[in-house]
Amino acid sequence: MKIIKCLFLFLLMYLSNFAQDNNFLGSQTLYVKVDENYTKAPEGFTPFYINHLGRHGARYLSSSKSIDKILNELIEASERKELTPLGEELLKDVLQLKNSEEGKYGLLSQIGKDMEFEIGKRMYKNYPQVFKENREILAEATYVKRTQESMNEFLKTFKENISEDNVKTKINEKVDPILRFFDLNLEYIEFKENGDWKTMLNSFQNRSKIYLEITNRIFKSKDMLSAKNSLKFTTDLYGLYTNQYDIGENVGLSKYFTQEELKYFWANKNLSMYLEKGPSSVGQNLPMDISFALLEDFLSTSENAIKNKNIAANLRFAHAETVVPFASLLKIDFASKQTNDLNNVENIWKDYEVSPMGVNIQWIFYKNEKNDILVKMLYNEKEINFPIESNMKPYYKWDDVRKYYEKVINDLKIKKYDTIIDEVKYFKVKL
Repeated sequence: MKIIKCLFLFLLMYLSNFAQDNNFLGSQTLYVKVDENYTKAPEGFTPFYINHLGRHGARYLSSSKSIDKILNELIEASERKELTPLGEELLKDVLQLKNSEEGKYGLLSQIGKDMEFEIGKRMYKNYPQVFKENREILAEATYVKRTQESMNEFLKTFKENISEDNVKTKINEKVDPILRFFDLNLEYIEFKENGDWKTMLNSFQNRSKIYLEITNRIFKSKDMLSAKNSLKFTTDLYGLYTNQYDIGENVGLSKYFTQEELKYFWANKNLSMYLEKGPSSVGQNLPMDISFALLEDFLSTSENAIKNKNIAANLRFAHAETVVPFASLLKIDFASKQTNDLNNVENIWKDYEVSPMGVNIQWIFYKNEKNDILVKMLYNEKEINFPIESNMKPYYKWDDVRKYYEKVINDLKIKKYDTIIDEVKYFKVKL
């Protein structure tokens, strides 16, 4: 009995440590569906349409660049007898991870595929009224392979239960003002490359030299890497640590970090995403405002579905760089808070809440026999509020929601061009 009790306590400690590890995975955090008892719709209202945006599921490393750099440093040090015993262990672990990643860079892992399939399956199960009639599902993905894989996995349940003729899919071009506005807007491209956020992030990273403690445990010589290269090396290593969970290949990289060190790297990544892609005021709201075309698309596709009555859902599959600005522009509470105190960012804005793998935003539309229209919003399948008043929360009058977001767009003073591509490309924030 005593042995069983000890084993049980050990298991609890192991699971606790594993869960604690996962608090510092940032935007690589795996999607977790929290069981939710949805608020019953007002009497007489039934769902008829869903407007959706999702990030791709868990994936392999986007490229071999970071893992190759780490391996080059470790192999060179090993040949020069400059690795500690721990460093030699690290070399073996990274080689094992490299073998798992090889030939799969940028693609969904099986975990990512299952993630997308389950989200789609729950959508079909939770809102059968939307899909029971002979109406169309319109799905689109960016040109990047992992978003297309996500779309295909998500749609499997639908294709099994309704005519494939009613499921229309589209792969967007590389120039994509709706889902890849961050590649198109000229002012944002300049901001991303040369914006003040880089100096701010660099200053924040240098609040501590904790990363030197890691390289000192790996390399025998403290002069093996400069401070700058040491920060780069350990940041890349942290990226490998987070990715091993996404591909289900735990090679033990957690043993190279203390909890304090993991929190340091997470805070850096969190701030980087906040400044570069989120609601930070450092870019005069440019990172979020450039998603205006996506918001316009949400409004127009919603109106089209209401009027034409032959569309069950608009489904979009994109990236963190798509969802994070859009969630900010929607004024979602936990995704749009602003502060000028860099040390306070991690308290008001958390990347693993705003954009875990598979993050999704859903607008669920309801109507009654009088054709009154209500809408509620789900964030990661959890009911959340729109930033306006309603006496039926989480349900809102569609006219109120539409007017609110039309004003958000109008306040941006977008200069009109002949095409939406040019409107996004040449958009500038008002000063």
